[in-house]
Amino acid sequence: MKRVNFGALLGAVLALIATFGPWFTGTSSSLRLQQLEQAAWAFLPLLLLGAFCVLGALFKSRWLSLGLVLAGLLGALLGLLAFKDSLITVDATAQWGFWLNLFSFLLVVVGGISKLGVLQGMGWSTRILRDFLPPASIPLLLFLSWEALTEGLRIPMAFFPRISDIYQVLISAYGVLIADSIRTFFKQVLIGYLVGVTSGMAVGLVVAFSLFLRRGFLPLATALSAIPIVGLAPVLGRAFGVDWESKAAVAVIVSFFPVVINVVQGLTTIDPLKLDLMHSYAAGNRDILFKLRLPNALPYVFNALKIASIIVLISVIVSEFLIPGPPLGLGQRISLSARSGRYDVTFAAITFASIIGILFYNAIVLLERAFTSWHSSFREK
Repeated sequence: MKRVNFGALLGAVLALIATFGPWFTGTSSSLRLQQLEQAAWAFLPLLLLGAFCVLGALFKSRWLSLGLVLAGLLGALLGLLAFKDSLITVDATAQWGFWLNLFSFLLVVVGGISKLGVLQGMGWSTRILRDFLPPASIPLLLFLSWEALTEGLRIPMAFFPRISDIYQVLISAYGVLIADSIRTFFKQVLIGYLVGVTSGMAVGLVVAFSLFLRRGFLPLATALSAIPIVGLAPVLGRAFGVDWESKAAVAVIVSFFPVVINVVQGLTTIDPLKLDLMHSYAAGNRDILFKLRLPNALPYVFNALKIASIIVLISVIVSEFLIPGPPLGLGQRISLSARSGRYDVTFAAITFASIIGILFYNAIVLLERAFTSWHSSFREK
């Protein structure tokens, strides 16, 4: 019995039961009959998928666990598509058969993922099944649940969009969103980030070698870094105008202080034994700086760069809300579409902003790996 995947088995049995349950509500028996006819194509595939999941849950095999994940996702998707085909009238909503089918197949997916996540070994197939497939499946679970809830409950787009609505906007308004992304990232985020990081490193280098500045400037820098962007953005908008310069100024300030604080900490937090060893070899201040202090500071600097890469993107988008300017950029697109009730456009712009943030952060992670590959955090265990 230890070989049985009880979670997946329970989901598979419930999915078979759900296939024969009521899926739709309608205003008349003839309307319900039309709905069943529209969705009849999915009946046999759902039965076959449910039967496969029952068999797959009874035996222990990595490939059967993979099959459970794929079959569960496919079953939930087929049930959702069948329900969409049955929507002859907007008055029709989902009944317990549809919900049981959806969440039963998703339970099968979770059962399969739970087995894949504990696979042993370092082969390429094992690593793909254990390390790649479970994280890749979670967004699919969330997207299917999102689409099913908004579709099954017939939630109007003016309140909350469906995933399919967002996808259509991503395809139809691709050029506009790309132009907004270029303006937000390259003209505001990246320029401000580079200026803030460069100046932060220079100031941090000076502060680290001055006891007076460490005692006087660092507390002030910590206090200034806590100023909320909501209060800062309008002031910068008045000082630099409502175009991209004011948003870039926000990016400079937001990225400047974390870099200063981490550079100072990295340059001054030195192991005394290493410092004594350098002195015993008659190393001068220049040798100590380049061979001990700067290498020691690199992990601190990259931590600051990673933190600032996320904060600066969020701050620039928020500043586009707060500083009224040309209707360009992701922040303006999010604000204007939300005010007009086009939440599908809002979520499409948020999707682009999320992709930019992920790519920007991972680019810095790659740089960190290139420059600090010697650090213990990158060593093979």
